[in-house]
Amino acid sequence: MHRTVREPEGDATARPSTSGDAPGRRGSPRRGPGILLAACAAAVAVVLAGAGAALADPGATVVERWTPLRADSSAPPVASTFAAPNDVHVDADGSVLVADFAGNGVLRRSADGVWSVVAPFGTGPRDMWNPSALATTADGRVLVAEAGRPALATVDPGTGDVTRQGAPPVPGQVSGLAVDGATVFAAVPGSGALWTAPLGSDTWTTVDGPWRDPSGVALSDDGTVLTVADAGVDDVWQVDRTTGSAVSLGFPGEPGSTLRGVAVDHGDVFVVDNGEGRVWARVQGSWRVAVSTAPDGSPLVNPTGVAVEADRSLVVADYNRQRIVTAASSVRVVPAPTAAPSSVPTDTPTTTTPDDEPTTAPPVDATSRPSASPSGSAAVEPTTSTTAGAGPAGAAPPGSGPMRTAPTRTAPTDGPDHARALAWTGSTPMVPALAVAGLLLLLGTAGVAARRRRA
Repeated sequence: MHRTVREPEGDATARPSTSGDAPGRRGSPRRGPGILLAACAAAVAVVLAGAGAALADPGATVVERWTPLRADSSAPPVASTFAAPNDVHVDADGSVLVADFAGNGVLRRSADGVWSVVAPFGTGPRDMWNPSALATTADGRVLVAEAGRPALATVDPGTGDVTRQGAPPVPGQVSGLAVDGATVFAAVPGSGALWTAPLGSDTWTTVDGPWRDPSGVALSDDGTVLTVADAGVDDVWQVDRTTGSAVSLGFPGEPGSTLRGVAVDHGDVFVVDNGEGRVWARVQGSWRVAVSTAPDGSPLVNPTGVAVEADRSLVVADYNRQRIVTAASSVRVVPAPTAAPSSVPTDTPTTTTPDDEPTTAPPVDATSRPSASPSGSAAVEPTTSTTAGAGPAGAAPPGSGPMRTAPTRTAPTDGPDHARALAWTGSTPMVPALAVAGLLLLLGTAGVAARRRRA
């Protein structure tokens, strides 16, 4: 006997439909909202990807750039003006140390901007006689190269006590110092060598390397790699202290380049181009100009030293402008280069010719300079002074040859003043707006699907 089972009327959902085209069944439409949501999500993803491609030039890369924020020409209340700031160094506590070669001695700018004297300028036993370079030891003492004696002074900032050791046994002034534990490294332009000695010792030896005339030296964070600025060939070298292997970093110099101070931070390298008035940065393997002006747009003139603060701000000793320039770091999206650099590095070393026209040297306070020159002093006079009303006399930063006149130029096209304003991580709200729009689209689609399901 066959029995016929009748489905309740009006209950079309009692059984799923096995037919894909049965319009009266709800089994198939139940899959609709999920498919619709997935399709909308994919569409939003495509829109966002397309917007990103449209907003960022093809080949655009994320680079770091620096914006000049302050220029200190004095250190109130301890100094009414800088005479010739020759080197800068950032201490472990975040303070900035300044070596004023022709006045004021060694000064400190604390992390909150308060200036104080580490060691005064002069010829007394606790004075700094023409400080030309700075470094700090692990226990917080300050190592100062004194061109006027010549010697290396170790200053205890807490007590003011000073101990001294002899400088490298060559003419010229130390322009760069680095300390690793009880080992000191010193760069003396004109000597053709990088020098090293135990801290407190007068016994100096040379460090083997490919350089011709080291003018700046820095150590990696762990002390295993030496970075050397070479004014002889206008290049930057890195040496593994364990293996002794050396590599060139391929500095893209220009005909007027003369390298000077160098600093490192987490593997990145910052070097001063004294001749061209710029600070270059090598970040993630690529060189570009980091700082070339002060906040008012005036160019750097014969800068001599650079240091890196904890927040990656760059502090620059702008020697012939008698100021300390600080530039803050940021990250922006900029277009990839579309043309070759204005100058192509060659294998021919860049040299400074003796008949170059000297630049204007900074005026120096004659009342604060040492009254006598030391016996056996280096070829470049430790101090210079100016005659009132006569204008400044020509003087080069210590350890340098004749200086060039500061070039008249606009900011470099690959420098900090020409990075594109659009930034995925910067201030432009375009990308967050697209993300919000996509989210709203998804929510709206889900709401429509829910209403259809309830209907």
